Amino acid sequence: MRLFCELVGTFIAVHLVRRSAGHPVSNDPAAKLAPHARVLRYEIGARLYHWGNTVLVIGLAVSGLALFSPGAFGSGPWLLMHEIFAVLFVLALLLHIVVAPQRGNGRAMWFNARDVRDLRVIAANFLGRTRDYPAFGKYDPWQKIYHAFLTLLAAGLIFSGTYLFISAEAWATFSHVWIRGMRLVHDATGFAFIAILIGHIYFGIIRVNWPLLISMVTGRLRGSSFNLYHDASRWRPKDGGRL
Repeated sequence: MRLFCELVGTFIAVHLVRRSAGHPVSNDPAAKLAPHARVLRYEIGARLYHWGNTVLVIGLAVSGLALFSPGAFGSGPWLLMHEIFAVLFVLALLLHIVVAPQRGNGRAMWFNARDVRDLRVIAANFLGRTRDYPAFGKYDPWQKIYHAFLTLLAAGLIFSGTYLFISAEAWATFSHVWIRGMRLVHDATGFAFIAILIGHIYFGIIRVNWPLLISMVTGRLRGSSFNLYHDASRWRPKDGGRL
């Protein structure tokens, strides 16, 4: 856990120092919206899932840390709480998998060749090699990588957690070696999950991303904020921008 936290802390410190003089904005020739338009970024279902999932993940993290380090949070039914939060997390994830493709634009989250080019430009800009900065579709490349990484970690957590749950409830028995391996997988993926969520929180609360944070509450993004980082030809919101 300490290693993951130190890596995230180092990354945040480097990012803060590098961007202390200001954050870049897109200077690509991109299609713009009217500054006072209000576009729909997140539908109500996406917002409810995001904030509901936040509660579940916090519950999983606290109860999981209590199990990993007994006595850290006092005595309590931590195993039962962890199992309840885990079941709710899996059910919410399954609902998201079924509903999200029908309600939103799933292709907006897929990585493509343009994203590779954008990543190179972002890296060059961060290293001070260029002043160029790309305009994105609905999600930038790092958001797509973050989503994919969370998906892989969630799969590892659910796979290993299922065996640990069955073993804890004595529904079946497994070899000591197998259960030990599942505990290692569960702990490693759990700490990695927490670490990148800390990074996600950091990017969510820095001032430059306040418009995105507000849009996760209200659902809408102003045209002036849209124009800083997005290209209307790559992402045309469903309502096209409401005046």
